[in-house]
Amino acid sequence: MARAGDLAGAARLCRQLLVRDASNFYTLVMLGGIESDRKNFAEAEILLERAVRANPRSPEALGSYGNVLIERGRREDGIRALSEALRLQPQNPATYVYRGYAHAQGGDHAKALADFDAAVRLSPNWEFALHNRASALIALNRHKDARADVEKLLRLAPSNVAVLTNYIFILNRDGKYSEALSAVDRALALDPRNADLMNTEAIALNALNRSSEALRAIDTALEIRPGEVSFEIIRANILAALARIDDAVRIYEMLAEREPATVEVHIGCANMLMDQDRLPEALQWAERAIAVKPDCAPAWTLRANLLLHLEQYEESFSAYDKAVAVGADYPEASHHRGSILLLHGRFEEGWRDFERRFEVADCNFSLPALNAPVWRGEPLKDRGIVVFSEQGLGDAIQFVRFVPQLADMGARVTFLCHPTLIRLFGNFAAAGIELIASCRGDRRFDYQCALMSLPERFGTTITSVPNAVPYLFAEPDLVEKWRKHIGDEGFRIGICWQGNPAGPIDKGRSIPLRHFESIAAIRGARLISLQRSHGLEQLGQLPAGMQVETLGLFDTGSDAFIDTAAIMQNLDLVVTSDTSVAHLAGALGRPVWVALKHTPDWRWMLKCGDSPWYPSMRLFRQQRRGDWAGVFSEIKGALQKMRSGNIAA
Repeated sequence: MARAGDLAGAARLCRQLLVRDASNFYTLVMLGGIESDRKNFAEAEILLERAVRANPRSPEALGSYGNVLIERGRREDGIRALSEALRLQPQNPATYVYRGYAHAQGGDHAKALADFDAAVRLSPNWEFALHNRASALIALNRHKDARADVEKLLRLAPSNVAVLTNYIFILNRDGKYSEALSAVDRALALDPRNADLMNTEAIALNALNRSSEALRAIDTALEIRPGEVSFEIIRANILAALARIDDAVRIYEMLAEREPATVEVHIGCANMLMDQDRLPEALQWAERAIAVKPDCAPAWTLRANLLLHLEQYEESFSAYDKAVAVGADYPEASHHRGSILLLHGRFEEGWRDFERRFEVADCNFSLPALNAPVWRGEPLKDRGIVVFSEQGLGDAIQFVRFVPQLADMGARVTFLCHPTLIRLFGNFAAAGIELIASCRGDRRFDYQCALMSLPERFGTTITSVPNAVPYLFAEPDLVEKWRKHIGDEGFRIGICWQGNPAGPIDKGRSIPLRHFESIAAIRGARLISLQRSHGLEQLGQLPAGMQVETLGLFDTGSDAFIDTAAIMQNLDLVVTSDTSVAHLAGALGRPVWVALKHTPDWRWMLKCGDSPWYPSMRLFRQQRRGDWAGVFSEIKGALQKMRSGNIAA
């Protein structure tokens, strides 16, 4: 960048030249560019307008003029000038970047991305173009796509704080909060007073339950940039995490009064209140967001979610439909609607919307690089297809049942699955399905398909779910080992109460162990812990007189559920929260009772007491949000009836 003195001297020289020849095109363009660099945009506009009039087919003059118009707040005029420059000179990456920047300023990140894509194609290693493309992808909630650009930029410009800030944002969105904090430390060493970095630091600290530290970080950011709305929203969420809900609401009320047209304020408060189960209040804030921006797909999706939890189902579906209608670039709307259609048992419609799950911002799953087109239902006789597992272990156990149908179509089937599940799925290998934990990039298949897309491909309805059980089997020698360990005394009930607490999915689904006390008191009942990691500390906090047996170490190797499957063969019943243990018991055909929160995950649907997925399963549901006591009262009654011989498990 030229020094101010150099620019001033160049400007004086250009003006002297214009005294001699006031219409000299090249001098007008040069001086207009200099005044633009000096931030004298009003003067630059006059000079460049004269240049464009003198030569309306000059891409250089049009490009500079367009940039100045944008700086002067005339964005649409600026875009028109830049577009004309590109028509005349379509191979100029800088003009694409400047027009893309103008689109981004106007909130049209999709058009901005198209321009940044064009610039990167023309200049693949231009840092400015790569950074702007990454920022546009992040603005479109496509942070996984942005990662490649950001990682390339980190190699090209490892000390660029703006690049590091985007990188930290992506780490936060991926849930890699400890890595994010390390990157924040590195970036703050380069720019100690960067408020955006302090904001990302606060987000990571809060997610790691270090909310007091997070509050200090966001307060420092607000000292540097007082009144920044996005920072105030983060501060409100941190206060909520510190159980200072009233203080958090006051921040949102202040922001709503000060920035009534900022839709993020209303959405932020609605989300916070929803997390606190204050659903009617949250709904009011979601509706305020819609009043501010009637075509806001996130606000309509949030309203639909709240109506669902309030059991206003028809209104909820209408809101989801509206969210999808206005949110062509917001895949969360379709994904949420798909999940709710499945929850209501409307499988055929639900699977179609569910296909957008990989596009959502919090997908947390990267598609494998496979050398094959996606299978859409084509004939498979003598063709090779690779199916890849996705999401959690419970999902793989639930949906692996569909894989043999591909072999029945005559396909050569390869299943790319969680490495820890290959041994558990051994019967599929015995049936001729290849099980692999990784795949070489050069290996070719005729088709590929995501595991949880198979129901959509097969047109699965609520009445056509393949549910013959067992479709998984415990290893006989391990069954015998655990038979000796457990014995046959009493009525043996395996229990599992805690899922993985990481992430929002566990909110409300795990059960405090103390609620199992009512069934522990049934004469002859033996409660045997199937809990392997999370929640074990609760075994030391049991109510007086309550006993839960532990089995010592099991499933300690690299293979998941091998011992658990064998243990289940020696139990009379499994009672569990909504975890992978429920799916394992169901796949083994073992009697299993699942305790569900008021609005459960889509796969358990609503109201019904059984499951189309697992014939040996019964479902016990909260009638009121958070009411585990009521659920276990019902379980106790059912267990007493079963023990008296009146019903089967």
